[in-house]
Amino acid sequence: MDTPLKKDNVVGFLLGKYCYLVPKILCFAFLFCFSTIAFGQDLGQIGKAKLFKLTGGVAANAIFYDGQSSREPFTYFLTGNVNLNISGIYNIPFSFSYSNQKFQSSNPFSFNRLSIHPSYKWVTTHIGDVNMTFSPYTLSGHQFTGLGVDLTPEGPFKISAMYGRLLKESEYNPDDPQSQPAYKRIGYGIKASYDFEKFSIGAIFFKASDDKNSIEKPVPIEYELQPKDNVVVSLEGKVKLFGKGEIHAEVASSAITEDINAKGEEGTPFVLSALIDNNITTQHYKAYNANFSYPVGQGAVGIGYEYIDPEYKTLGAYFFNNDLENITLNATQNVFENKVNIAFNAGLQRDDLDNKKSTQLQRVVSAVTIGYTPSEKLNITGGYSNFQSYTNIKNQFDYINEVSQTDNLDTLDFQQISQNANLNVNYLLKDTEDQKQNINVGLSFQNATNKQGGQTVENGDSNFYNGNASYTLGYPNTDLNISAAVNVSYNTIGVDNSLTYGPTLSATKKYFDKKLRTTASASYNQSNSNGEKQGEVINIRMGGNYTYLKRHNFNLNILTQFRNAATSGRDFTVTFGYNYTFGKFNPQIKLPKRKRKQKAAKLKRRRKSRGQEILDFRYRDSLYHGTMDEIDILLENVQNHPHFNHIPEYKKEELTMLRLVVADVRKAKEYKPEAINFLKELYKYEDFLAGYNQLVFEILIELRKDMLRLDYAFEKAFVRAKIAVDNHSMHKRTEEQRQKSSQELKNRYKELQQNSETALARLIGHRWTLPIIKNYNTIEKVEHPDAFLKEVMEQEKDNIFRMVDKEEGDQKIKLYMITQIIDFYLKKSLNYTDPDKFDLKYIEKN
Repeated sequence: MDTPLKKDNVVGFLLGKYCYLVPKILCFAFLFCFSTIAFGQDLGQIGKAKLFKLTGGVAANAIFYDGQSSREPFTYFLTGNVNLNISGIYNIPFSFSYSNQKFQSSNPFSFNRLSIHPSYKWVTTHIGDVNMTFSPYTLSGHQFTGLGVDLTPEGPFKISAMYGRLLKESEYNPDDPQSQPAYKRIGYGIKASYDFEKFSIGAIFFKASDDKNSIEKPVPIEYELQPKDNVVVSLEGKVKLFGKGEIHAEVASSAITEDINAKGEEGTPFVLSALIDNNITTQHYKAYNANFSYPVGQGAVGIGYEYIDPEYKTLGAYFFNNDLENITLNATQNVFENKVNIAFNAGLQRDDLDNKKSTQLQRVVSAVTIGYTPSEKLNITGGYSNFQSYTNIKNQFDYINEVSQTDNLDTLDFQQISQNANLNVNYLLKDTEDQKQNINVGLSFQNATNKQGGQTVENGDSNFYNGNASYTLGYPNTDLNISAAVNVSYNTIGVDNSLTYGPTLSATKKYFDKKLRTTASASYNQSNSNGEKQGEVINIRMGGNYTYLKRHNFNLNILTQFRNAATSGRDFTVTFGYNYTFGKFNPQIKLPKRKRKQKAAKLKRRRKSRGQEILDFRYRDSLYHGTMDEIDILLENVQNHPHFNHIPEYKKEELTMLRLVVADVRKAKEYKPEAINFLKELYKYEDFLAGYNQLVFEILIELRKDMLRLDYAFEKAFVRAKIAVDNHSMHKRTEEQRQKSSQELKNRYKELQQNSETALARLIGHRWTLPIIKNYNTIEKVEHPDAFLKEVMEQEKDNIFRMVDKEEGDQKIKLYMITQIIDFYLKKSLNYTDPDKFDLKYIEKN
């Protein structure tokens, strides 16, 4: 190939050119740009959108149980999720759940969260109960109540800053053993970075202090509570090496005064001492890390180093690992025309860096994973890992009184070795429009050995063997799938052994144009110990799911379990659920100005006269009991429980708005359904994550078909563009002759060259991406993704949820995700491909 690929011109048009040949994606290519803009809260939209836009849904589930477990015989729960958009600026997501858990203990953390994140152009603010991250060693995800800002103008300079309360004051309560007394803690910080062409530099400053006068009651000494003061400074940077390689490094220093009230001067003052209230309890710590990565062939290699001082801490993080030194090595490579993928990881970790502990622990980890895809029908993956840890107990008495250097050496050394191996084979027996047959076999082995003085301790050797095989038969035309599987597990611990085995038979069938999906399965398992039968379990499951008018979804599941063991018996469980997704709600508010004050006064009077009727309802196994005011508090506590911290920020804001709507309800008979709707929205993100892997898998299967169909078309398009360049009259001229040619000829020749470069870039990126996408041929590959797929799934997770939450439609969501996947892998391909080593597959080169 004599047509060079200018990579600096490629990234901007790779996706657009790819979509040009994929009509399905082209139709929705604009959605990506629109969604990216819409996901921010742009104050410039004021007055251009409707005042309110409300979307969401509600679900109800009831569970009936009859058996021997300590469960209630009947429970029901409701969930709700609502997104309120105000003027096209603010998205306020709400999710609600019904729970009888109460969080009344005094604590320094705020369960109540309300935040907004308005933005305008390159300025984004975070107001309320929010969290930010500067780096792992400074401010790292700690929630605060206050104000944050991110400034990201076009250009090399970026800056972030925050100020707020990290912990609220919490008095000691002797009547509540679960209380956590704490001082009020205020923090502030700033992060700035500047990107040069081949390197970047950044600096971080973070300060946090406790107000020693914020609590009045004395705290018992066993709580070890003292007011603290902390300052952290960090420098970080990135450098590009050898064109493709990159080094990233960070150095951090933390100074902390453990007790502001202590007297005495600091022992060894440091430069940071002037920035804090220093005394005899002031300590200084350091941490640093460096990572290097470099693309090699069809893969990459990397090495990393991390060092963290013993007792290193920052008040900007909830938890922190310290006293460790890590060295890691990793490598990935695709060989044999990308049919074989090899990944290798190794690491060494040690603690007791200052040699003060009574024991020292070292860990050695190595792992290799190999994937082989010889054809469309066969896929084989296997892996092996070895984990070893060494503990040296430094017995000072024996050390002082030893006779020689070899005394007590064996008795003080402990060694743990763990080995894991796995193999999975998936073979597609038949794949036609009428029938599909697939077989899957999986094997795994784990060994754990404990040694002391070089000898295996008693019962210190254990082995775990597991094997499973499944066969699936599908009839696409009738939407029927039947599968049979068998599982065998054999374990040995010392001289004891156990065996568990059993078959499973299941079937799924869809009716009424796929609106009704039914499932049925039966399984049997028998367990044995040292050759004697211990028990057996039979499970029979039946279920159905029906969708009506796209918005109503009904599901029914029945489980019957029979146990014949030491505790024989029968369990019977029936679960019924209903989900409703309501359409967009756009209230038209026309309120005369003269009546606004009257309406506000009326609403105030209604709130004062709110009834005190006792309500009682359940949601997801949780009981809500009390007056409407009391349940308001329960709903607020549930929403702000840490269990829901992972919900996207925009959704948390919507949830708060929806909960306030519930709190405004005056009538008891209207309150319950509104509260249940709130609870459904609270669980919506959690329910979305449960089906996210399946959604991505279906998208990858669809993308693979399109890419296989277009493989020849991409090559043909490039050859046609290359021939057009070679046949042009300017091609064989010298540079001096070209300069003397007419401007029209030169412009046309330049245009043909650009077309050829674009077609080559598109073809090379497509060829590099295709085998990767083909390898994602089972749901297990998505549930346990490689580094690339994991990155794009995590990157787009919240964006996809937002589209689901706004009822964008399945086709629109799939096409958006396909666009994002193509864009992601095409950009990645620039670091792993070489146009000079590229070969054509279908058309012979001249």
